[in-house]
Amino acid sequence: MSKSLLEQAKEVVQKAKKLGAQGVRASLGRSRNSEVEWRDGKLDRLRESTSMSVGVTLYVDGRYSSNSSSDLRPEALDDFLKEAVDMTRVLAEDKHRKLPDPARYRDCFAGDLKVFDQAGAGAVTAVNRRKTAKDLEAAARSGPKADQIISVTSSCSDTVSESAKVTSNGMEGTRQSSTFVVFTETSVKDEGGRKPEGWYYAVTRHRDDLPPMEKVGGEATRRAFMDVGAKPEKSGQYACIIENRVAARLMGGLFGPLSGHSIQQKRSFLADKMGQEVLGKVLTIADDPFVVGGLGSRTYDGEGMALKKMPVFDQGVLRTFYLDTYYASKLGKEPTTGGQSNLVFSTGDKDLEGLLKAMGTGILVTGFSGGNSNSATGDFSVGIRGQWIENGKIVRPVAEMNLAGNHLEFWKKLAELGNDPNPYSSWRAPSLRFEKIQFSGV
Repeated sequence: MSKSLLEQAKEVVQKAKKLGAQGVRASLGRSRNSEVEWRDGKLDRLRESTSMSVGVTLYVDGRYSSNSSSDLRPEALDDFLKEAVDMTRVLAEDKHRKLPDPARYRDCFAGDLKVFDQAGAGAVTAVNRRKTAKDLEAAARSGPKADQIISVTSSCSDTVSESAKVTSNGMEGTRQSSTFVVFTETSVKDEGGRKPEGWYYAVTRHRDDLPPMEKVGGEATRRAFMDVGAKPEKSGQYACIIENRVAARLMGGLFGPLSGHSIQQKRSFLADKMGQEVLGKVLTIADDPFVVGGLGSRTYDGEGMALKKMPVFDQGVLRTFYLDTYYASKLGKEPTTGGQSNLVFSTGDKDLEGLLKAMGTGILVTGFSGGNSNSATGDFSVGIRGQWIENGKIVRPVAEMNLAGNHLEFWKKLAELGNDPNPYSSWRAPSLRFEKIQFSGV
């Protein structure tokens, strides 16, 4: 971690206080990102960027503002702070806007979460980024029916970030992280001019944890061919399994209404459900910021408050809202944190194949498209694609169908969880097996 970031953050706080701010939070960050994109046998795009920014939250005479700048030259920073403080003075007062209680900064996790791979970041070069992207395409084209492939796009990227946060009432913190990503998307020929696409990706904190490029590229192509000839089934109630890598897409409709903003604005169907069962009893979800190597792992949140592991749903029962200092004050509650870290799900004892056998006949959902979820009512509707299953075996592809319902009813039909949490997401959801639910098709 560059000591200069922390020292600069301290200087920003002191300068803002001298200008008249009674409370200040300063966050400085530096990030370097490199990406190579390869398309159909040639280099398509090469991007490399380094950015540095400062964010300053000000509390001036009972007023509040949040400000940011990417110009950190001393003279520019002085002008930025003066203008920000002056601007804040003319805003409306808000008694709920305040820095966290200093007690919330204490007992910050002191262990190594292993979110920074210094060796891996140092070993990546422009040459091996290009080779990785090229190898991903070669893997995608290496299987049978390669002549039916229309296009392959692959990419390889890596990011290194560091940041420092300081508040005027006692918080100081720094962190450093790395992220490595590989991705492949394949489109293939189908009847009627359709071009089914399949994709696969991996994202990790440590470079050595990436899967073999043969798996990433090959899986993208396999999934594309699995969708060839996809058609809708008849409308009806069917058992279903939602694959682990797309489960978070549907669960987003549960977590948005847990925010303080949604609750205070009376746009949360979960606002009055604390302590009640809103999911199936088989499902427990914890917010765990201390997963070693986790994509959402962190020791403090955006306000600088020390984090802890929290139960969100315990055997289906709602246990936690996401409340920052502001919304907690407005709602008359204690703050928790304003956003998620790693969501760790309970798991079952079956892999995807075992879940398919347990379901027998139904739909394996492998992708969502479009759709919406109403945070105020819990009603949702999404397009789906996947596979029709009979006797636990894949029979034919399914597309152009819709899944709709209400979250308060839908999740109570959850029958079983797989043992396959998605390793490439901060939402570590496993595959989910449901009893019969309503699908619309033809």
